[in-house]
Amino acid sequence: MKRICLFSCALGAIALAPTVASADPGILYIPTDEIILQPGSEGDCVGSGAPNSGRGCTGAVDAETPVAPFGGDMDALMVGLETALADFDVYITNERPPEYIAYTMMLPEAPVETVSLTCSTGGINCGGRKRNSIIFMVDGTQNCMGPDLVHSALYAFGRASGLEGVMLPEDPMAVPDVMTFPPDFMVPLTEYTDQCLFREPQQNFDDMGMPSGPMQLECTSMDHVGRCPTDADDAAGQNSYQDLLAYYDVRVEDTTPPELTNIVPDDGATLTQGEDLVLDVDIADDDPVVGGRWIISSPALEEFVEGGTLSQCTNDMCPSNWDDAVPLKPTDSEWEVVISDLPAGDYTITFEAADFHGNVAEMVMRTVTIEGGPDGGSGSGDASASASASASASADGTGGFTAGSSGDDDDSGGTTGQDEDPSGCTCRTTPAPGGAVLMLLGLLGLGGLRRRW
Repeated sequence: MKRICLFSCALGAIALAPTVASADPGILYIPTDEIILQPGSEGDCVGSGAPNSGRGCTGAVDAETPVAPFGGDMDALMVGLETALADFDVYITNERPPEYIAYTMMLPEAPVETVSLTCSTGGINCGGRKRNSIIFMVDGTQNCMGPDLVHSALYAFGRASGLEGVMLPEDPMAVPDVMTFPPDFMVPLTEYTDQCLFREPQQNFDDMGMPSGPMQLECTSMDHVGRCPTDADDAAGQNSYQDLLAYYDVRVEDTTPPELTNIVPDDGATLTQGEDLVLDVDIADDDPVVGGRWIISSPALEEFVEGGTLSQCTNDMCPSNWDDAVPLKPTDSEWEVVISDLPAGDYTITFEAADFHGNVAEMVMRTVTIEGGPDGGSGSGDASASASASASASADGTGGFTAGSSGDDDDSGGTTGQDEDPSGCTCRTTPAPGGAVLMLLGLLGLGGLRRRW
């Protein structure tokens, strides 16, 4: 039975994120077109989390920054990554996924300054929970000369997937004692090793950009599968291969888009002003998680909402998100949204969905008319009611954990409470039964979809 909580519900407890991400598929996107990066603390990036690959939000830049297409050997990079990640369910693509689905973006020629020992940068993702990071590679630094492209890429992807450094030169995550024997990223490496190894911390740097000694380990042993034991400590190590299997599961081939059924409302439905507009859909897909977005648009909203458009989606790409979409939303979870106090008018409603293997569902489109209420009103309706239009989504209790995760040093958590949207709509987060956090639909423009991105 579906459970719906409107904004009059009392504030309740919020469950915490799991220690290690479940075995869900991932996406690695390597652009062949220009990418625009945005400062993570400005504009549309505020509130969406940084990094966020969908918006290009990152703390690595302090102004809008274009990134030119990669000018190196893309074929060699793609083949190397496909080979090294062949056992893991990671979809590697040069075509940018829909913005509402989480993906890791790798920029092989990044316009960032770094003294990295690994010719890459991008932060650690402890436990593999965050799935929309941005990672950077550079063609050399004062501490890393002439890197092998695939070796550097595997190290960067490993960090974005929750892996720390280890003490084995044959593993792409190798970070030897840089004070006596610096890591050699010129050596080609093509696979993650399947054995328990000591974790090795990153290095601090002095004012001259030279290594000055090890940092503390960034993640905990709980962030690694089975708390991989070593000779010296029952829970001190890391098995890079097994961690990636735990975070992404085994590779599968999938060319079938999500199937959308039981769509509500019916096309051409008519409501009376004051009735709730209920949006709902059932999704079936081979992937255990998918991305999705509801969009509601009407000229009747233009007086109250910029562009006359409301939306709710996954991947923090709308001001409103499902609580169980952090970091990923289960395919069989609830996708229902309820909107109250909409003004009279004609509405266009769309729902989009995509999976983690490059498959996009056929867009659903519905038209709905909201007629004037008993007072005979029409058109824009009552301004005060519309300006505080509320929305809620239902949850099945399988999600219910908050944004953010310990150890992810470039993630920002979600917020609860009340915020004022620039349009005048009041945005409030309130948990539904099962610990779900619900948000008001936010602003986002309509966008087209292709069957395959």
